[in-house]
Amino acid sequence: MVLDNASLEIYSRQILMNEIGEEGQKKLSDASVLVIGCGGLGAPALSYLTAMGIGHLGFCDCDEVSLSNMNRQLLFNMDDIGKRKALLTEKRLLALNPNLKTTVYNCFLDKTLATEIVPQYDMVVDCLDNFTTRFVLNDACIAAKTPLVHAGIGEFYGQLMTIVPGLGPCLRCLFPNRTEEKEIKKPFGVVGSTPGVLGAMQALEVLKYLVGLPVANEGLVVYDGLTLSIDKVPIKPAEGCLCQM
Repeated sequence: MVLDNASLEIYSRQILMNEIGEEGQKKLSDASVLVIGCGGLGAPALSYLTAMGIGHLGFCDCDEVSLSNMNRQLLFNMDDIGKRKALLTEKRLLALNPNLKTTVYNCFLDKTLATEIVPQYDMVVDCLDNFTTRFVLNDACIAAKTPLVHAGIGEFYGQLMTIVPGLGPCLRCLFPNRTEEKEIKKPFGVVGSTPGVLGAMQALEVLKYLVGLPVANEGLVVYDGLTLSIDKVPIKPAEGCLCQM
């Protein structure tokens, strides 16, 4: 993709960086990224992916905006209560970047849909709030050999791992004993800035991967908002896991 004068101005601060430059910005503009979940993690991740110049964003969410979302889901406001998150997300992202190509999946992500759509994208971002669907997404990405940026949050804490099939562990390596049984979804505490931090980190991992910089694919990055610390926990790929084949 050739960057026009407006794009060169919009992304000038990124282009100034040696790690990105004009060629790196072209890679971002040519890239397609799928984000699953438009809530606490999805809102900051999608906002930054749009602002940094990703050319095509797909996003999937079947939920409606509720009052309890207001402390952390900054794509939405009080006038949006009861409206579909995915449709509102498209509207807000296009207001930020009218040239963005969007694909909206206003539905629940099941195995059939994941298998169908994941291969259509260069990279996938896990902004989910349950492990049942996370494993569906993980397995679809492993089968398609598509990199996946996982994050999870709760209270002041968060975790992140970039899964690159063949070059590191996946979620099944991280949680080898977790079953496929349906979870009982319960509300959990979270301070609004925690998903903001982790969602921004997910967007950064996407940028780094697409321009050829190292990513956090050798284990888990653990964020502690109470102490403002970040630790790295090495994770070995599980023996015989499909992510290494």
